[in-house]
Amino acid sequence: MTETTATVSYLYGVAALRDGLYETAAPLRGVAGAPVRLVPDEDTGLVAVVSSVPATDFEAAPLSAHLEDLTWLEAVARAHHHVIDAMASTGTILPLRLATIYRNDDRVRA
Repeated sequence: MTETTATVSYLYGVAALRDGLYETAAPLRGVAGAPVRLVPDEDTGLVAVVSSVPATDFEAAPLSAHLEDLTWLEAVARAHHHVIDAMASTGTILPLRLATIYRNDDRVRA
């Protein structure tokens, strides 16, 4: 039997839907080495740039402890910046602050 790890949605930024976004996001790995994906909102024409990261590291209590660990924090900050930088190569993206976390993609979309 395989154990499933609970995840939360890590939000890097928001952009207007445009050509090239999906192709740019597809090969990217972000925080915790997680694949980057886009969560579209057809009503607004916006997409959220997200990854699924382990809840055990990014829920409130463990995240607070991790933020004291400069090695961990540096790795997260570099991965966050890498995703923002790569997505900005296709146009404007509104970056969000480090460790913006939502329970799931429906919450991100809302």
